[in-house]
Amino acid sequence: MRKEPPRGTRAGVIWTFTVGAVLLLILLIIFMVQNQDRVTVYFLGFHGQLALGITLLIAAVGGALVVSIVGAVRIIQLRSRAHSASKSLAKNAKGPL
Repeated sequence: MRKEPPRGTRAGVIWTFTVGAVLLLILLIIFMVQNQDRVTVYFLGFHGQLALGITLLIAAVGGALVVSIVGAVRIIQLRSRAHSASKSLAKNAKGPL
């Protein structure tokens, strides 16, 4: 007689991701504390001095934002195509009246 493996719950999945996120934040804080040297940053004619860790964090967040926007646009595009295809199939399935 085979036993089924225990099934995960939503709460368990959320808990796992929460622990992973906390560990990632701890590593990020360590990185920022260890990289406090000031660097000069130039961007679109503006310049200023920031801590290296903060500068890299801002760059990473900016990159993540760009990827998120592009991904969201692609998802919207695919959903629109799927919706149009679904309507077309439903219309063709009915046949001529």
